[in-house]
Amino acid sequence: MNNTLLALTISLLFGMGTFLILRRDIMKVIIGFGIVSHAVNLYIVASGVFSEGKVPILEHGEHVNQGLVYNDNLANLAAGIVGPTTTAPYTEFVDPLVQALVLTAIVIGLATTAFILTLAYRIYEEYGTTDVQELRRLWG
Repeated sequence: MNNTLLALTISLLFGMGTFLILRRDIMKVIIGFGIVSHAVNLYIVASGVFSEGKVPILEHGEHVNQGLVYNDNLANLAAGIVGPTTTAPYTEFVDPLVQALVLTAIVIGLATTAFILTLAYRIYEEYGTTDVQELRRLWG
């Protein structure tokens, strides 16, 4: 993906989320936090992608072309080497840890958003409004 387009998308999402967080309505604030969290997730994923990187899922047919060989013998297994080894000095792969962490962040963000939406619904049921300044006036 073009880095300029990606940077523009991330900055637009972050700007829209910040704009919504500064509103008076609780629902808009919750949506703003969701948009900002997605912008941060997109930024983290974009930082883990290298140019000319390959997918970290390796297949046996691709190993010969990329200089990778499997450790099939028992000596390597006894030494604790389980995955493929490289015969080339350096092979670029996309970092899968970043993707796993962002997937975890998405799940946690979904649970947090559901909890905050439940709280906002209860506030609306109790006070009849979601306006922050009106709630401040009602709470005294």
